[in-house]
Amino acid sequence: MTAAIGLKRVAIAVAAMVAVAFVTLIALSFLMPAAAVRDAVAKEIHSVTGLDPVLRGDFSVSLFPSGTVSFHGVLLGDDRTGEPAVAADELTARLRYFPLLAGRIEIADVTLVRPTITVTFLPGGQSNWSGLIGSLARALAPDPGRSASFSEIGIHDGTIVVHDVEKDYVERLSDVDFQVAWPSISRSFGANGHFAWHGETVEASLTLSDFLAALSGEHSGVKVRLASAPLKLAFDGAESSQPSLKVEGTLGVEAPSLRDAMFWTGKSKIPFGGFGRFALRAQSTVGDGVVSLSNVNVELDGNTAEGALTLSSGDFRMVQGTLAADALDLTPYVSGIR
Repeated sequence: MTAAIGLKRVAIAVAAMVAVAFVTLIALSFLMPAAAVRDAVAKEIHSVTGLDPVLRGDFSVSLFPSGTVSFHGVLLGDDRTGEPAVAADELTARLRYFPLLAGRIEIADVTLVRPTITVTFLPGGQSNWSGLIGSLARALAPDPGRSASFSEIGIHDGTIVVHDVEKDYVERLSDVDFQVAWPSISRSFGANGHFAWHGETVEASLTLSDFLAALSGEHSGVKVRLASAPLKLAFDGAESSQPSLKVEGTLGVEAPSLRDAMFWTGKSKIPFGGFGRFALRAQSTVGDGVVSLSNVNVELDGNTAEGALTLSSGDFRMVQGTLAADALDLTPYVSGIR
């Protein structure tokens, strides 16, 4: 009997607490000015990312049954001198529950809906992100007075546009869906998701062990995984950009058909036979437009070879190196020559 009475009292206490929470949220939805919520969310986004959100459309605030703030027509990183780094149809911020009960606005996570992320490379190596990278680095710098904030950013149905002005080259990634682990608490940065390129869906992940160091051009560990039907790529290594860009680590590439993979990536056809199953493992170094591969182990159409390769992407693309094989079967290639 005593235990039953105790459980009943606990149930009544929990129900009372839930009722108080609901009443508080309902009251806040009427008493808290929508403009104050908007300004608090915009301020926290700037504090965490270093980017200034430009709110050009309308917005809506919902504090019951859960706290969300949605902005329409949002620009991020607009320095008013060129195209914005990020333009989203909608930005939704989900608010933390318990701080909201206390009348404080704290963001739990942010989602960008149908954003267009533009990266424009200008002559001389600068880009529309050059100034923003400094803002990101300052926002991520250690600050004992700064409290932990949101660490998740979602990208839904986005587009990434890469534009090289000097080469008059534009590349577009569509159907971009990613979850980004923003380093508001830890030093690392992680992004996982998928995008569409040249008609194929690519599953992708990127991890930087020290995001602040990477933004500052210092040494940081990096892991990249790309997986699609035509091609799979994996890289584990490190990168730095001071005094110049340098990336080194272990590279692995696999393709069921090298012919199909080359056509997918470069829209070029190989005029003769062969170039089927392909796999490559190597230690790679990238810098100054040159890719150097050492300890290369490559498999192509059943042939296996070892050696070293150098790929140059300057004015003239060039591949040179030395590969050694115990035996070569040229039948797939010879059969395609007429």
